[in-house]
Amino acid sequence: MKKILLLSFVLFITNPLSAQDVAEEITINKINRKYKLTIGNEFFLENTSLDGKLFTSGNIDEYKQIISDKLLEENVLAIQNRFGISYSKKAFKKKFGYSIGIYDRTEIDFSFSKDLFDLIFFGNKMFMGDIINLSNTSLSATRFQQINLACSKIIKINNTHKFLPEEIEVGLGYSYLIGNTHLEFSANDSYIEIGENGESITTDLNFTANLSDTNDISPFNIFNQNGSGSAIDFILNLKKKENNIHFSITDIGGINWKENSVSYSTNKVLNNFSGIEIDNLLNLNDSIIQNQLDSLSNIDIVEKGEKFKSYLSTTYHLSYKRDLPIAYIKYIIVGRISKHRRGLIPANYKPKYYLGTLFNHRGFNAKTTYSIGGYSKYAWQMEIGQSMFKQHFQLVLGTQHFESCFKGIAFSNLDFYFGLNLLLGNTSSN
Repeated sequence: MKKILLLSFVLFITNPLSAQDVAEEITINKINRKYKLTIGNEFFLENTSLDGKLFTSGNIDEYKQIISDKLLEENVLAIQNRFGISYSKKAFKKKFGYSIGIYDRTEIDFSFSKDLFDLIFFGNKMFMGDIINLSNTSLSATRFQQINLACSKIIKINNTHKFLPEEIEVGLGYSYLIGNTHLEFSANDSYIEIGENGESITTDLNFTANLSDTNDISPFNIFNQNGSGSAIDFILNLKKKENNIHFSITDIGGINWKENSVSYSTNKVLNNFSGIEIDNLLNLNDSIIQNQLDSLSNIDIVEKGEKFKSYLSTTYHLSYKRDLPIAYIKYIIVGRISKHRRGLIPANYKPKYYLGTLFNHRGFNAKTTYSIGGYSKYAWQMEIGQSMFKQHFQLVLGTQHFESCFKGIAFSNLDFYFGLNLLLGNTSSN
């Protein structure tokens, strides 16, 4: 357990990155604040098949077969983080709302086949007379900053129709993106074929890769601007008495990388490559890499120095929320979240379906949500918030994977987020 806490703490303080907006503003006791200043951070590590035994056990020989047995044909590992500060004015009556935010974001999306895992951790002996499939292997890693400007408008509708909304809120956002570094890799229709007795190994490698900068990617230069781009957001909220429908599309855009970018591609048949066997990932002396690995230098790699564009993973969110006339339960909500990314690397995100509710009592809020899909198989979100100083200050703490707290070293997902909200003004007096 100490290793898990140490790992999460190191990741949290050394690479503040991005994922989702932190902290939902809660209207309590009919006080609806007009202005909000938020400082927040969220980090998460999610995956479909791996668990903490791979990262924290030291000698993985004891666990690698257990992990391998759980792997899918396509497995996903995602790491995201966002740290940021934002200021917003809420839309009300005939007045426009607006917000400005600055965020530091890092997003890593890695997919791999079961065969690739087995090749790395068991070697190629188990594949004699068989074909190793590498087709589901891809990687996208981006670090960038985002300056976001947004505005919103509430439109009141006077009607008595049963299905038409009484209130429509429309929001548009624009982001300027500052790209620091980016790496993307995809292996399409690639395979390794091993002879019946292991006497020969033939591979057909067909991969493409883009790297934003090869000059200096040291930690001291992580804020270098190697590219720039833009993105737009769209938000629509429909309200009819206690019924609320939300639809949004965020992060529609990408980053254009400068001339010092490099692209690689190959499509080459390679013979007599013995593979890699690793018994202990954390002890180099316990790793065996065959001398035949030198034959990789015979691959005909095409290298080009040219500009390229990478795309953000666009998020689509649809939800229905119903306010409840119950003392401490404010609402119940159901929704669907999906992601799509243009370009070389897909989003590797399964549609997420969720069901949640919010409890409130004297300024204390507890939100819980259960979901299936996304970057993991399922998630149980827990969030607590406390309003203080006459509801002008709010502290929010939460995790998307509360279930991981009970799994010890076998945890599959790791995440934590917090938000500090300073709430000022009162729309009811305007």
